[in-house]
Amino acid sequence: TSHLCESLISRSRRISHGNRSPRAPMNFPVIPGTITADSSRRTTPLWKTSDSKAQKEGLHGTVYWVSGERYQGEWRNNLRHGKGTVIYKNGDKYEGDWSSGLRHGLGTLWIYKGGKYLVRYNGEWRDDSPNGHGTYFEDNKDTYEGDWVSGRRHGKGRAVCGGRATDQFGADVYEGHWDSDLKHGLGTMMYGSGDVYEGSWANDKKHGHGSYFYMARGKRFDGVWQDGMTRAGTYSEIHAPAPGTAGGLPPCELEQPDSVLEQAVQTAVEAL
Repeated sequence: TSHLCESLISRSRRISHGNRSPRAPMNFPVIPGTITADSSRRTTPLWKTSDSKAQKEGLHGTVYWVSGERYQGEWRNNLRHGKGTVIYKNGDKYEGDWSSGLRHGLGTLWIYKGGKYLVRYNGEWRDDSPNGHGTYFEDNKDTYEGDWVSGRRHGKGRAVCGGRATDQFGADVYEGHWDSDLKHGLGTMMYGSGDVYEGSWANDKKHGHGSYFYMARGKRFDGVWQDGMTRAGTYSEIHAPAPGTAGGLPPCELEQPDSVLEQAVQTAVEAL
């Protein structure tokens, strides 16, 4: 009986497999344009595909951010680069040059106020801050035109403050050197009253040698200043009046006025 069973099993195997080896898989020709399992299988991650499509190079239309900011202009390596205009989420606007995503070159910053745009700064930029030569406009019509370093008035410049709103008539005008937004070095202040100061400044105050002209009174002071206060010097007439003229300065009655003045000025300078 056992021999009979083994014979039947062996025969069954021959019938199911025969004397042939297992059939090799068939290779069907791929027709161009046909979607197959291999062609539909994604070989590049989805995030890389999306990132590649988002890369910006050259001139583009307006690009919007979820923050509310929008930019229209030129790009390089996915950064604002070249000419372009950005409108910030608060409505302010910058038009001009860009470099590697920063304001760099010539450009104008506009402030959106009361439903209209007002120029805040026009001039040179470097690394996203005013640098070089430019003009700044305050809300109260005060202006500064001159040199800038890292967003501060620094170097030579002219500031106009106060005066009539329409034309700044009667304003104080300073022309001279600046250091980190402060009058510092040699400079001239022309006051709205007509008075004029020419001389040295330090930390926004008259400091050092200088001359102050009291134009309405026709007099002048030449001497040394410290922290905005006179320390030593002489008063004189701007235009020498006739002897005995009312309001004129009295004659100096010191025996050695020049020596006294020299010593006083030296003491004042040493105290600076």
